[in-house]
Amino acid sequence: RSQCQAVPRQPPTRSTSRSMRPAFQQNFAKILCIVLPASLLLTWAAPSSLATLSPADGAVWLAPDEPELRYVVRQYSAPAAALCADPEAADLLRDSLQVPAWRGRPAAECCRWRGVSCGWDGAVTKLALSGSRANGSLPTGLPSLLASLRVLDLNGLSALSGTLPPLGRCARLTHAYLFGTALSGTLPRSLPGSLQELECSRCRLSGTLPDTLPRALQYLFLESNRLSGTLPASLSRLRSLTELELSDNRLEGSVPAALGSLGLRHLDLTGNERLTGSLATAPPKSGCSGGSDRYLRGRMDAQLTSSLRPPKSDG
Repeated sequence: RSQCQAVPRQPPTRSTSRSMRPAFQQNFAKILCIVLPASLLLTWAAPSSLATLSPADGAVWLAPDEPELRYVVRQYSAPAAALCADPEAADLLRDSLQVPAWRGRPAAECCRWRGVSCGWDGAVTKLALSGSRANGSLPTGLPSLLASLRVLDLNGLSALSGTLPPLGRCARLTHAYLFGTALSGTLPRSLPGSLQELECSRCRLSGTLPDTLPRALQYLFLESNRLSGTLPASLSRLRSLTELELSDNRLEGSVPAALGSLGLRHLDLTGNERLTGSLATAPPKSGCSGGSDRYLRGRMDAQLTSSLRPPKSDG
C-alpha cells in the first residue's frame, strides 16, 4: 500500500453550523417583518378601493363569486373614449348643428368630438358647445338622439336657430343653457322631472309659461323673450326654486301672492308693462343689491316686493 492516503473532507463542525444560523434567522425575520404587513395591508385596501369603481371608470365586471376583486381596471392610463353608441344619430346631429370642428370627423368617434362627453356605453351625456361657432339649427329629434343627455350647453351661439325640442324625453337632463341663441317657438309643455336649471334668456321664445314646470327646478332664467299670459299659480309649488328671472317679456295679470313664500334669493319681473301687483312692502333692510330694487338678493321673506308697476286706478 502507498503511504499516502487521501484525507477525507471533514463536515463542518457543530460550532461552525451554529455560527451560520443566527445570520440566516435574522435575515429571514427581516423579510417576514416587511412582507407580512405589506401583504396584510394590500389585502385590506384592495377590496375597498376597487369596489368603488364602476363601468364608467373603464372597468370589467368579474364573476359574482369573486367578491374580493369586484372590478379590475383595464389599464392604468386613462381609458380611450368609448365608441359612439349611435353613429347615425351622430351624423344627423353634425349635419344639423354645423359645428366647424366636427367637419370630416367619423361619426363612430363622436365621443371624441369637441364638446361631446359620453358614458362608458358610448351614449352622449354632455353637449357643451358654447364658443364652438355652431351656425345650424337644433334638430327636433334631439331627445331621441340624446336620450342619456344630462347637460346641454349652447350658450352664446347667436347663429343657432330652430325651435326648442320636446326636452321632456331627455329623462336625465339636469341643466340646459341656451342663452343668446336664435331659438324660437314656445317652451315645451313637458320638461324632464330631473331638470334643475333652465337658461333661455335673450332668445326668441313666445307663448305662455307652462303650468307643469318640474319641481326639481332651482334656476329659471327667461328674460328678454316674448312670453305672454299670466304667471301660473303652480310657481308656488316649486319649493326648490331659488332664482326666477322673467324680466322684459309681455306677461300680464297679477303676481301670485304665494311667490313671497318661496324664499327666493333673486326675483326680477320688471319690464312686463301689463304685470301688476306686488308681494308686499319691502322692509327697510331688504337686501337689495346696489341700492336698486331691480334685483332682490339674499333670502326673501314674504315682505319683499318685486318693484312692479302698481295697479292702475279706475279714475
